[in-house]
Amino acid sequence: MSETIALNRPPLSEQEQPKHTETISDEKKIAKERDKFLQYLETARLLPESWKSSDGKTRDETISALEQFLEELGSLETNIQLQAEKPVQENEQKDKVVRKSTTKIKGIRTPELIEQTKRQFNEDGNYITIGDIHIPVCSLLSDDSQWQAVPGKVFVSGGKKFSEVRFVKDARGLTYTAKPGEKMTFSEKYRDKRLESVDTVLEGRKELKSFNETMVRLGGLIRSYEELNPDDSNYDKESSKLADQIDKFTDPQALAELLNLDDSKIEDTEDFSERVAEIIRTQRFLRNLDENVNEFIPPRDAHFKLTPYFEKKFAWFATLINRQLGLGNNAYLEELVENKKAPEWEKLTAKGMTVMVGPRGTGKNKIADFYCGETNRPLFRYACSPDKEERDLTYNVELSDGEVVRIPTRILTAITTPNAVLELDELNLLRPNVAKFFNSLFDGDRTVFLNDQQIKAAPGVVFVGLMNPAEYDGVEDLPETIDDRSNIMTMGYPPFRETDSTINREKFTHDEALILKENIHPISHLSDEEFRKIWDYVINGTSAKVSLDTTTVKIIKDLKNLVAIADRTRQVVKAYKTRTGDTRMERDISLRGSIEAARFYSENHLWKADLSKMPEWRAGWNAAQYAVAMTYLPHTDTYRRGKTDRDAIMLILAEGIR
Repeated sequence: MSETIALNRPPLSEQEQPKHTETISDEKKIAKERDKFLQYLETARLLPESWKSSDGKTRDETISALEQFLEELGSLETNIQLQAEKPVQENEQKDKVVRKSTTKIKGIRTPELIEQTKRQFNEDGNYITIGDIHIPVCSLLSDDSQWQAVPGKVFVSGGKKFSEVRFVKDARGLTYTAKPGEKMTFSEKYRDKRLESVDTVLEGRKELKSFNETMVRLGGLIRSYEELNPDDSNYDKESSKLADQIDKFTDPQALAELLNLDDSKIEDTEDFSERVAEIIRTQRFLRNLDENVNEFIPPRDAHFKLTPYFEKKFAWFATLINRQLGLGNNAYLEELVENKKAPEWEKLTAKGMTVMVGPRGTGKNKIADFYCGETNRPLFRYACSPDKEERDLTYNVELSDGEVVRIPTRILTAITTPNAVLELDELNLLRPNVAKFFNSLFDGDRTVFLNDQQIKAAPGVVFVGLMNPAEYDGVEDLPETIDDRSNIMTMGYPPFRETDSTINREKFTHDEALILKENIHPISHLSDEEFRKIWDYVINGTSAKVSLDTTTVKIIKDLKNLVAIADRTRQVVKAYKTRTGDTRMERDISLRGSIEAARFYSENHLWKADLSKMPEWRAGWNAAQYAVAMTYLPHTDTYRRGKTDRDAIMLILAEGIR
C-alpha cells in the first residue's frame, strides 16, 4: 500500500484539465491561467505513479498535457506582447542589427552584442547581493589589441638588403609573436597547430616602402569601417563599399591595380603583390584566432547547487574578495551600491589574497568558478608544486624548430587581464624561497619585478589560493610570507547532522542530498522546495502536506544512507590524518565520489533492483551500501595505499549492516 498523507490541493479532475489556448486573449488572463496550472503541475508530480484520473489518464499523461499547455501559454503571451509593441520602432532596430552583422568582415573587429552569462542572483546596478554582502559585477572585456604585420630590421645577404615581416600583438603589457610555419605557442587553443607557412621577406627599400604604404592604407580603411554608425541611413551602402575595398588587399591582382605597382619601380610586381596579399591574409587569419578573454569566464555548471551551506561559504568568499579589493563593507561600497555605480577599479587600494583551506572535493574550485561566472571575471588556474622554480612562474620555455620560445604563464596572463582571478592551486606546495616571488604582487605594489621588465597587476585583478588543511599529516605549511598577506577561510563538507533549535533535537540536513538528487532521475524533477519538504517528512519526521508513493520514500531513505556512509568516511579520514583515530584511511568519499555513487544508483535502478542478483553484491548490503562499494572500491586499485582504504570502507559498510 502506498504511504500517503493529505494533499494541500485536490487531485486533478476533468474540469481542471488544460483548456485550449484559443479561448485566452489577454496577458492578465494568461498570467492567471499560468499560475493556476503551475500549481496543478506541482500537484501532479507528487501524485503516486499508479494514479489515474476519472477519464483514465495516467499521472505521466496528465503531466505531459500540463507541460504542453504551459508551453502554448508562453508562446501566446509572447505573440500578444509583440503585437502590443510599436512595430516600426522594433523593425528599425532589428534592421540595424541585421545590417551590422551581415556586413561584418572576417578578421575585422566590430562592436558586438554579447549575451550576459545567466546568473543565479538578480543584478541591480552592477551588483548582486547575497544576504548583506554586495558583490560587484564586472563589465565584459573588449580586447582592442590586434595582430600587426611589422617589418623587421633591414639586413644584408648576398649583397642585397632584405627585411622580414613579423606578426606581433601587444596585449595588456605582454608581447606575442607568431612566425609562419611554426607552432602557434601564443594560443592555448591552437598550441599544437602550425601557422601556415608564407613568404614574408621583403627585398630592398622599394618593397619595404610599398609594403608600409599598403599597411597604412589598409589600416585607414579598416578604421573607417569600424567607425561607421549603423544608425545612419547610408550605413549599408558605405559598409559594403569599404568591405569590397578591404577584400581587394587579399587578391594579388586587385592589390596590384589598387597600389598602381607599375609606377613603384619594383622589379617583380606580380611576385610582390602575391607576397603582400599572403601576409595580409595571414594577419586576418590571426585576428580571427584571437581568443576572447571572456571565454575564460567559467560557464554555468548545471550540476552545481548553491545549497544553504554553500551559500554561506560563497557569501564569506565574496566578502574576503571585497576586502582584498579595498571594498570591504564600508561607506564607499554602500555609496556605490546606493547610486548603482560601478567601482573605479584603478583607484582602489587593493592588496593581499584570499586563501581557501579544505580537504579535496569539498567544492573549493566550484566556489571560485561560481564567483567568476556570477561576476563576469576571467579565471586563470595555476597548479603549484614543490619542483617549481621562480622562473617557472613567469614564462614557460619551449624549443620550437630549434629556437627557444618564451611563453607567458597563466600567472602573467592573469595579472595583466583586468578583473581576472588568478587561482593558485596547492599554493602551500611552493618552497618558501619561491613563494617570495609573490610578495610584491600581494603587497600594495601589486607588481611582479623581473630582470627585464616590471608587470603591474591590471585594475580589478584578485588572487585566490587553495590548499589542504595543514593539520593533515604530510601537508606542507603555507609559507609565512604568503600567510601574512592573506585572508583565510575554511571549506568543509556540508554538515550531515545539526541541532534544530526550534525543537532542540538533532536532524539530518538536506545540503548534500539536494546536490545528489539531481543525479537520480525519479526525483530529479522535484524542485528544491518540494525536495526539502519530502526530505524533512521522510527523514526528520516533520509534518508536510505532500503525497508520497512507496518508491519515492524508498529512494529518499536510500539517499540518506548514501550521504551517511560518505559522511562516515570523512570522519574516519579526518581522525586518521589528524592522528585522533585508529582506523587508517587515506581517501574519503568526496562530493565527486558521492555524486558518482548517486549516478550508479540511478543508472542501475537500485531502488527496485533485486540486489542479490547484482554482481559482487554481499549479503546484508542495502542499495546505498552497494552503490558506494561499486564506485569507491575500483579506485583503491589506482594507488599504493588503496588496500588499506579498501579494508577501511568494508568496515564502514559493515557498521551500516548492524
